[in-house]
Amino acid sequence: DNRVNSSSNPNDPWDVFLPLKQFDAGKSRLGNIPADFRVSLIKAMTVDVIDVLLQVPQISSITIVGVHHEQLPAAAHPRLRSFPISQPVDINSDLQLAIGVSRRIAIFLPDLPSVNTTEISKALALATGHRTSFIADQNSIGSTAFFSTVGRVVTHFGINSAVAHRSAQAIELIDPQFKGIKADCDDWSDLLAIDISDLGHATRALMEHHLQN
Repeated sequence: DNRVNSSSNPNDPWDVFLPLKQFDAGKSRLGNIPADFRVSLIKAMTVDVIDVLLQVPQISSITIVGVHHEQLPAAAHPRLRSFPISQPVDINSDLQLAIGVSRRIAIFLPDLPSVNTTEISKALALATGHRTSFIADQNSIGSTAFFSTVGRVVTHFGINSAVAHRSAQAIELIDPQFKGIKADCDDWSDLLAIDISDLGHATRALMEHHLQN
């Protein structure tokens, strides 16, 4: 039974963790575009996700796991912090190190450039009712987000993570509003599949500039 007992307060704030690889190692599947543009794209998508998260009042902190948030443009904000990892192992091990004693945990992948505040708020509201839950990507193969109301637990991001999270008894959160929150961008075609008007401003500006040149 994955339901949360009634003693947990649905208004308790969430601590968000964004796993972010070292920029030179990130998004290898975007390899067919120039390296400097790839890094700019990774940073822009991350900034757009952070901008959305900062508008959600239920979130008390946002921790970048892997690199220092000062490497991102416009990253000075009191709710933003970082947990740099000089010797990264893998996304799940790195998250285990970073999460610490947080009670309500939400993990989002930082490559969701069309996510919006409504989706995030809806996901957190749905996650409140379960011990652990996750959101599958648009292909239902990977996971774009994971939630725990019982503190740090093992996550299964990576290949076939949707199946792995289901097998670990996490509840899949489904809602008709979930669109940008499921649209992770692993390769160039993923980005091109998103209507440019739905992209966050940093990613949109970069894409518009790139497509014009």
